[in-house]
Parts: sequence; structure tokens; C-alpha cells
Amino acid sequence: MTRWSFSRIAAAAAVAAITVLVIGGCAEKLDGSAGCPLTCADQSVQISTVTLDAVSLDSTVLGGLGRGTEPQMLLANRGDTLDTRVIIRFDSLPSTSRTSATATAVPIAYLDSAILTLQIDSAAINVGAPVTMSIYDVDDSTAVDDTSASVLAPLFTPSRLITSIQFAAGQVVDSLKIPLPKAFLLAKAQARARLRLGLQVSALNKSVEFRVFGQESGFGAVLATRTSPDTSVAPVIMSPYSVTPTNNASIAKSLGDFTIVVKGTPPPPPGTLTIGGLPGTRAYLRFNIPPAISDSSLVIAATLILTQQPSPSPDPTDSMFIQPVLVLAGPTVTDPIRAAQITAPITVLGLAPLKTAPGDSGVREVQIGPAFRYWSIQTAAQLPRAIVLQSSTEDYSAQQALFYSSSAIPALRPKLRISYTPRSRVGVP
Repeated sequence: MTRWSFSRIAAAAAVAAITVLVIGGCAEKLDGSAGCPLTCADQSVQISTVTLDAVSLDSTVLGGLGRGTEPQMLLANRGDTLDTRVIIRFDSLPSTSRTSATATAVPIAYLDSAILTLQIDSAAINVGAPVTMSIYDVDDSTAVDDTSASVLAPLFTPSRLITSIQFAAGQVVDSLKIPLPKAFLLAKAQARARLRLGLQVSALNKSVEFRVFGQESGFGAVLATRTSPDTSVAPVIMSPYSVTPTNNASIAKSLGDFTIVVKGTPPPPPGTLTIGGLPGTRAYLRFNIPPAISDSSLVIAATLILTQQPSPSPDPTDSMFIQPVLVLAGPTVTDPIRAAQITAPITVLGLAPLKTAPGDSGVREVQIGPAFRYWSIQTAAQLPRAIVLQSSTEDYSAQQALFYSSSAIPALRPKLRISYTPRSRVGVP
């Protein structure tokens, strides 16, 4: 499924509008106590609460901002349940070296060592046995699509194995150092060839899973080589770098490292809103809210009521967090897939995440009241009332939560509970 990218100028303007609104807003006292300036003397404030079948459109859409944009990459081998691998590209290798710090550079003819260092998220390690890390040469200059799992997974073959190294369970902590064969890397450098590595993990009769930081996190992999026997010559330190696609430098930069999902989470059942999983998905919900509430009233609280159903997700009893996000897509963006990518930063409105577990079931409540502050300054014709629900670990965790959609029976459908008061009842006389 295609992922979309959009102009950052429009999004920045929208974010600025939200920020001004939030900063300029005030928390009005609605206790009806006597005295000004909060409320008129002896004025009572009546708060009405309604529960509406307000969802006009809901859909499960592909999440993320594009391949390679995730801050962490999942390396997992859980038998028939999950298989994800990591691709790291070094498309520019040193072609010259120096015999000493003052010598003239000459074509590279010597390589003393080559060490690949991976930074690991120590808070998300599932390793209970010795782990084997296998590194493959996954460079294929003939491939039309050089990022898809269908093209790259078949390249993980014995004939393409570069090296394999075993780590004790206790060694997979915060970083891993993997020596690469010197002769292999020297031959690549002398041929001015690309170095594209495929990483796969395994453990004998055990599941294994951990996360490698990507370059977007600022803690990406590095490759260090010594190209001179003279120790006064500094080693060459390289970060992931991709030269493809040649027609889009921004996408090429993101593709310095990325995850491929060889076996991910199964498709959701019909009529289900799916959040999380691999590949990562989001739930897009658009509301039809009566103008008497959205335009003429002060919304005190708003709660999205969902009914969760158990998911066959990995780690069904472990907590996951589902983050509501405000959609900024205008009325001309009618495709939910596109609209779900045009969202406000999470920190702008500060909507609280929902904590749940994939295996749970029952009614869940997501607070979205702050979104009404923004919706109140634009009509629904100018900005559709829509939010996205996404996993806080989207694209690098297989955990997946399932909720009934608007196509379910009435008792299970998403609903919107709103508490509000007429604006004219609050203010200075």
C-alpha cells in the first residue's frame, strides 16, 4: 500500500494556529458561584451530556510516514508468528587510504578491521537464550523495487552470508559490535561497490526480539574501518547512506536503514478498526457533530467510546499505548489513507493516550475534549472533524489492538459522549 508525503508549509501553518489557540485559551469556571468576573452573580450553568452515534466514517489505514522513517527497527524471529529483519546501507565506501597521516592518498589496498556497531533499546529486549546474528549481502543492482520484503527476503541465502556471530543473552544490552570480514569489505571498496547489509536474528528453539535504533533517532548504526597500518591515521567512520531512489534525495536519505516484514501480523477481521501491528496501521475516524454543539456551545468534555475485542497479537497481556491525534487534512482530502498522514504533532493539544493490552476486551474511553478548542474556530466545511488513533510504537512493535467499527451492531459501535453548555451562559455581564 502506498504511503503519502505532503507539503510541510501547510502543516506548519495549521500547527501555528493550534498553538495560538491553546496558548490563548482559558479554563472557565463553571461552578455557578456568585460574583464576577468569572460568571454573572447568581448565574447557574447547566451542563448537558449527550451520547451520539457521531462517527460518519471510520477506516483502518496504513500508518507511518514512509519506509525508513521509524526511529527504531524491530529485529525479531518468533517462529511462525513474526519475522522482521533490518536493512542497513552504506552506498559509499572509502576508495583511498594513506600509509601515514602525512602521506598522499592512494587507491585503497589495505584494510585492518571493519566493525559494525548497533545501538539497542535496552528497555525492549526479549532475549532468553544465546542469539545468533547473521549478516547477508543483500545488494541487487537489478532489482526494480529494492526496498520490498518480497525482493529482499529471498536474498538471505547461504551463498550471500557474510558473517555470523553468537551473543550470549546477557550480551544483548545496549549495543552490539559485529566484526565484518576484512577481505570482503576491501573487495567492495576497491570495486567502488555498494555495501548493503541484511540483518537476521535467531535463537535455537526460542523466540528472540529486540529493537535497533535507526538513524532518525540520532543513534543509528556506524561502520568503522581502519584503512592504514599506521595507527596515527584516524579510522574511517561511516553512517548509513543510500543513493536510491536517485530522483528523491529525501526518500533516499530515509532508506539508509529500514525494516522489512517477512511475516507480520495477520489481516484483521472485517468490520474491525486495527491499531498497531506490523506493518503498522492506524484507525481514522471522522465525526458528524451537530452545529448546535460544535459551533454554539462550550464543550466541557468529550469522550470517544470504543469497544475492544481480543487480538491474537504477540504479547497479548503486555500494555500498549494508543495515542489520539488531531487530523489537519482539509475537505479536499477525501481519501482516509491520505488524511490520516496529515496530523498535528502529539504535543500541540496534549491528548492523553489510552493504555490497554491487545488481549483485553470491553469498553474503552479516549478523551478528545481538547480537539473541540480547535474545531470551534473552523466550521466542519473548512476542517472535517476527524482524529487518528495510532500506536505509540507504530512500525516497530507487533502489538495490535482491535476495536469494533461503525459497521458493527449498534451496541458495539464507536460513540461520542459530549458534555457542553451554551456559550452565552458564561461570561462577564
